[in-house]
Amino acid sequence: MGEPGQQQGIFNWPGTGQMYSSARDMARFLAANLGALPDNAPLQAAMAFAQQGVFTVGPRFTQALAWQRVKNDGLELVDKNGGLNNTATYIGMIPQRRLGIVILSNCGGEPATRIGRQIMLALARSPALVSEHGHKGD
Repeated sequence: MGEPGQQQGIFNWPGTGQMYSSARDMARFLAANLGALPDNAPLQAAMAFAQQGVFTVGPRFTQALAWQRVKNDGLELVDKNGGLNNTATYIGMIPQRRLGIVILSNCGGEPATRIGRQIMLALARSPALVSEHGHKGD
């Protein structure tokens, strides 16, 4: 089934394979998408462009380039889920609150998207976060 330590499972797609990232890699990617990396204007512009809605699926859901834009409780979440038979992943953010989360699971079929969205919405409604960043709750 491949090299020792390879966790690809039954999905063997030549030309694409699987990409592996650490929590640190994903946290930096999330920071870039939230505009939190200083002195990197071209990267910030590219990240913002990739988040722009391209196709409206429904009243609460718009597809961006790779991101999904989901409206929930007056907030707009920008997120992407993924996974295979042996992984469940989620990366999401609420740009208007400069809030984001990464979930990496080594078990397939876990509800990473639901969990990630619930955590972000709970944090976005948190009085401590609202007062710290000067936003009013929605």
